[in-house]
Amino acid sequence: MRILISGADGVVGGEIANQLSKNKKYKLFLLSNKKKSKKKNKLFYQDLTKPINLKIKPYAIIHCAAKHHFSKTGNDIRNIYSTNIKMTQNLIKFSNKNNVKKFIFFSSIDIYGVINKKIVFENQKPNKPNLYGRSKFLSEKLFCHEKNKFKTVCLRIPGVFTFNLKKNHPLIIKILKSIMNDENVHTYNLNKKFNNIVDVREVIKLIMIVLKKKRINSGIYNFSASNPVKFVYVINLIKKIFRSKSKIVKIKPKKSSFVISNKKISEEFNLKISSTKNIITRCCQRILDKDYIVA
Repeated sequence: MRILISGADGVVGGEIANQLSKNKKYKLFLLSNKKKSKKKNKLFYQDLTKPINLKIKPYAIIHCAAKHHFSKTGNDIRNIYSTNIKMTQNLIKFSNKNNVKKFIFFSSIDIYGVINKKIVFENQKPNKPNLYGRSKFLSEKLFCHEKNKFKTVCLRIPGVFTFNLKKNHPLIIKILKSIMNDENVHTYNLNKKFNNIVDVREVIKLIMIVLKKKRINSGIYNFSASNPVKFVYVINLIKKIFRSKSKIVKIKPKKSSFVISNKKISEEFNLKISSTKNIITRCCQRILDKDYIVA
């Protein structure tokens, strides 16, 4: 099965590619927007804002590439929206032309913008999302358009717990690094429930189901950990795993707390999503085993 992965030299895309490469059933074609990566380790250069002329006919595409506020080239905020939409349009043209069957789009929880409800469902209307969220929202509509020859699974994901500690995002990584260094953790909403996290292992589980499923319909899904727990429990759990002397310093709330509903994706794909506790524990354990990139 031929699979094309965009953003394969990024943190999330790279981990997905690494995991899928272990399965001999899949032949991967990895895309990068860096010219130096051309045809190196099966990594091909492609500027997705320009027409895609690759002579590849993949069965499925996993679209991880995006321009956002954290991108090295994302300093010009005005370009975030236009860049992401151009990539979407070019991938749609390529997919229809090359008879792609399935498309997995990494959308974002940023679509919802300012969240004032305790639980976030897929039918919640966006409330002043940033340009990144707006670009993801329009991309979902374009990918799921009925005229497309392929079917798209749009995943509205929160922060992905990766093993690259060079960054300070998502929030859980920033907190983790403070705990590893025995620094005080300044945070808020400590007694509110939290499940705004997912890891690549969980993502791979879903990807395998989507690829194996004979028929899928285009749809939009929240995708996050199950079994929410209080945020203070998450912090104390990480402290316990790393035997840290960090102290928790409560600060004034900057944002409202919310829980992400993953009921829709669990039911439609018969997916048993790991709990918040299990995802945090296994990711921290892997970091303890030195399987990560140091900041």
